[in-house]
Amino acid sequence: MNDFSGVDIKQLINKKSIPVFDKKKMGVDSKSDHFAYTLDELRKSIPNIVIAECVTNVSFSQNKFKRQQVLKKKINYVMGLGVYQQLHYDTNRKKRILKPGNIKFKNVFRPYIGQDLTNKSLIVSRTGGVGDIIMIQPNLIHLKEKFPTCKIIFACGPQYQSMIENWDCVDEVLDLPFPMSKLFSSNYHAIFEGVIERCQEAKITNAYRLFTNWLGLNLPDDKLIPIQIPNEERIKECKDILFEWNIMDNPFILMQLRASSPIRTPSPKVWKMIINSITNKGHRVIITDSPAQYKVINEFIKTLDNKELVFNFCEKSKTLDYTIALASLAKLTISTDSSLIHIAASVGTSCLGIYGPFPGEVRLTTYKNCEWVNCKSDCSPCFIHSPMPCRNSYGGHSKCYNNIDMKEFNNKMEKLMKGGE
Repeated sequence: MNDFSGVDIKQLINKKSIPVFDKKKMGVDSKSDHFAYTLDELRKSIPNIVIAECVTNVSFSQNKFKRQQVLKKKINYVMGLGVYQQLHYDTNRKKRILKPGNIKFKNVFRPYIGQDLTNKSLIVSRTGGVGDIIMIQPNLIHLKEKFPTCKIIFACGPQYQSMIENWDCVDEVLDLPFPMSKLFSSNYHAIFEGVIERCQEAKITNAYRLFTNWLGLNLPDDKLIPIQIPNEERIKECKDILFEWNIMDNPFILMQLRASSPIRTPSPKVWKMIINSITNKGHRVIITDSPAQYKVINEFIKTLDNKELVFNFCEKSKTLDYTIALASLAKLTISTDSSLIHIAASVGTSCLGIYGPFPGEVRLTTYKNCEWVNCKSDCSPCFIHSPMPCRNSYGGHSKCYNNIDMKEFNNKMEKLMKGGE
């Protein structure tokens, strides 16, 4: 059976036998995995963000079907501690790539917590996946409406930029890591490191509420819904594909089977049970993911009962704006805790989430026409944020997904297919 596990960021640099570096020298607390109970407590801790000088020109890939990013010699860059750990030394050539900068991030950090942005600039930075990035967007829409003369700069991985470049609330998009000069030229900094990963509030509070509170905006739930307008050219391309598949005039369910980490990804066996249940009712299913997953999904489809009702969109999904366009055409989207759920909500499409390590309540309660099924086991929810596989399950796929309540799933799916009545 095929394995859907994997992580989004795959560095090209060998990470074995990397020399130990001094966190304190980098301006980071030696206990960088410290958990805070509240956002206020987290604000008092040293962020796991560092400034490093590039010793030699280097290129690396944050996504193997995306362009490479080049870091230039003698330029200082802002990055997460984990990125520095991955990139600072090339074990193949036994050569240093990065060294600690002379300036510590904590000494120049100007956190944004609701200040007046009239004629000011704000740089926003968030590592993580599509969902983490989309959860920030409603706050940026609010800031642009309230302070139309402000400049908002968003730093993220290149694999997400095709989406953000279409947001009217963002004026400039940067790669991560980004040059230190951008940090200095911005009046305020919105850095979301640790808001979900290192704060106990994340276990009981919806992530949208956490993010808006982190920025000092405290927006109400009805303002915490992301808004994306699909690219018209991409919609046309998607419609042409649906016409080719002879499902242009038929409602379909769009699915994503893989999250950015194995621990949030149900096993192929679980997905086979779910998709067979869907297609046995006559529903058509389209599966999307990156082009790199095309062959894996093709092999998986061959194992299904009604394979003629299941279509593989992976090869067509060259950038995120293809998935955004296709989601806007779907009757319903179904996924684990992955980008598709949040993309669907942002284009007004109904969505059904399958959750295990995290309960759906901490991600989906602000969305309209959205349901979720919490899969439970003796160790869930574990709230583990990690690219590592589940430690309590063979093969890395979290065992909680094996306990999905199919009756609850089918009832919620049919309710959403009928328009949420």
